[in-house]
Amino acid sequence: MTLGAEMLAVTGGAVVPGPAQTLMLGAGIACGIGGYWLVTAASRVGEIAAVTPFRYSRLVFAMIFALTVFGERPDAATLAGTALILGSGLYTFARERRLRRTLASAAAPR
Repeated sequence: MTLGAEMLAVTGGAVVPGPAQTLMLGAGIACGIGGYWLVTAASRVGEIAAVTPFRYSRLVFAMIFALTVFGERPDAATLAGTALILGSGLYTFARERRLRRTLASAAAPR
């Protein structure tokens, strides 16, 4: 709260959004809440190995959004961390598929 007040003092104060900006902010908030709720609900009822890659995809979309909207360029540490997280998720997904196939073939009648 203190940092916010200091930033307002430095930047010249707050700007009240107009009706169009308020509508866009509200739509963005509603979509964000709805999307997060759906991912959480899917995590509760679905197989985690199938749902987790969708949770990781938020990183990719956030980086695309930052690049296109704000012109931000990710540094090497950000790209390395993203690759590590996505790679571990893909590895887990592949490992679970392989394990499921192994168990299914072992349980199949001969």
